[in-house]
Amino acid sequence: MAGNWLEFIAGLGIFLYAMQRLESALGMLAEATFRRVLLSATDSASGSIASGTLATAVLQSSSMVGLMVLALVGSGVLPLANAIGMIIGANLGTTVTGWLVTLLGFKLSLSALVLPMMGVGGLVYITGERRRRLQALGLLLFALGLLVFGLDTMKESVAGLKEGFRPESYAHLHNFVYLLVGLVFTAIIQSSSACMLITLNALSAGLVELPAAAAIIIGADLGTTVTIVIGCIKGSDNKRRVAAAHVLFNLGTSILAYPLIVPVFDYLYPWLNFTDPLYGLVVFHSLFNLLGVVLVYPFMGMLARLLRRFFRTPSPAMDRMLMDIPPEKVVLATLAIDRALQECCLLALKVNNRVLKLPVASSVTPLFQAETPASFDEEYAALRDREGQLSEFILDVLAHAQDKQKAGLRDALKLLRHIGYAAKAVKDIKGDLQQAGLSGDKSVVRFKRDRTLQEQQRLERIAQWLTAPPEEIDIGRLHALQEQARADHLAFIDRVYTWIQQDEIEGETFIVLTNISKHLLNMNKQWACCLEILISIRCKLND
Repeated sequence: MAGNWLEFIAGLGIFLYAMQRLESALGMLAEATFRRVLLSATDSASGSIASGTLATAVLQSSSMVGLMVLALVGSGVLPLANAIGMIIGANLGTTVTGWLVTLLGFKLSLSALVLPMMGVGGLVYITGERRRRLQALGLLLFALGLLVFGLDTMKESVAGLKEGFRPESYAHLHNFVYLLVGLVFTAIIQSSSACMLITLNALSAGLVELPAAAAIIIGADLGTTVTIVIGCIKGSDNKRRVAAAHVLFNLGTSILAYPLIVPVFDYLYPWLNFTDPLYGLVVFHSLFNLLGVVLVYPFMGMLARLLRRFFRTPSPAMDRMLMDIPPEKVVLATLAIDRALQECCLLALKVNNRVLKLPVASSVTPLFQAETPASFDEEYAALRDREGQLSEFILDVLAHAQDKQKAGLRDALKLLRHIGYAAKAVKDIKGDLQQAGLSGDKSVVRFKRDRTLQEQQRLERIAQWLTAPPEEIDIGRLHALQEQARADHLAFIDRVYTWIQQDEIEGETFIVLTNISKHLLNMNKQWACCLEILISIRCKLND
């Protein structure tokens, strides 16, 4: 008996390790592809649910899909309502694990293929050391072979355990006890897949009855929320909102499914003429999750609005976003970096306009308005702090990136420098104005106003391009705006020379006005560089 238990534990360990390797291989093969699919398929509630289900079914990892969701929602690309849809879809996608285990482990005899799969996979993995996708394919074959080997080991050990086990001794236990067993076990080992695997083995060997197995699986679904709750305690607002949605969904489906155990297996199951309890269990697991999706779907928007009222912290949005993205998840991190760069650009525009005071058009007014009544110095310090945090994060990601991704990440660091230069140019204008105020020359403010108004339309266009897709940015028009900015600068300098010759201004005012115009020209040049680099970054990081 002790030997059977050791064999069972060994088989479980092999299976869990194989699942981790399978997740890694699928991630290497499909992570970038799934990112593009998810970005295009999450523009609606139904699309987000379908994307979450498909991604989890194929990647066999709800945690990886969860990271994608956090990257998308944290970066602002994905609305919270659709993020909730993807998490709900991922919950449905986890039911595929039960089908996979049932088909590969119990219904198909793949034992003869285990050693060839592991051997070929190992050779491909070693020989493909310099080719990432080939190496991932080798890891995939090896993991599949190891997974089947682990399943076979567990089946044989459970068959031995049955000889000394009397299920009738536990027949008096209520289904709720089995639900608690599934909940506690999953919360401890933090794997609903392992709980499903053990339950299927126990059901196949006759150690538990089908209703008891169903109760364990309900408890396992509920137990997965414990891991998420623990993991989101120190997370961002959106991470906690998405986790709360997952908890509410799993709690709701568990409350819904538990009363259905007896009616389904005592009445509906015989009526459907199911003869295999394994299929009965995976069908039940899939159906109650699907029913939960159908019931929650109409209220996803309402749930998102409700959750936005909670989990509010004073930290900046970008800071909270970076908390959710591990640097080693390069493909996911690039999503966050892209959005964070855009946020830095928009924050710099707001900081600039605190000094320029331009009456921008209504279409871009929200982009220039400050979220809080902070002073210029406070906002400038916040911008510099964000630039520093994002630079550190990019450097961390750079350490894990491949060669083709490193070029885009280096461009991101270059873009941050240009953002800093653009903000610094306007900070210098503020210093010039303060110097003119000390000298008592009030004409500087009027002349400065005339000069800065020339930048109004250019800054509005830059703000619009910063929030537009790369293909909508007209590089030719951008260069034309630069030329016009240079022409306006030279024309203003000529006017300043005329004023000083006509004694309308003093020598110190001449210096201040020429410096202001020079800083405005430099600001315009920096913003043009930012846009060109941003286009390059998006092309490289999304390649």
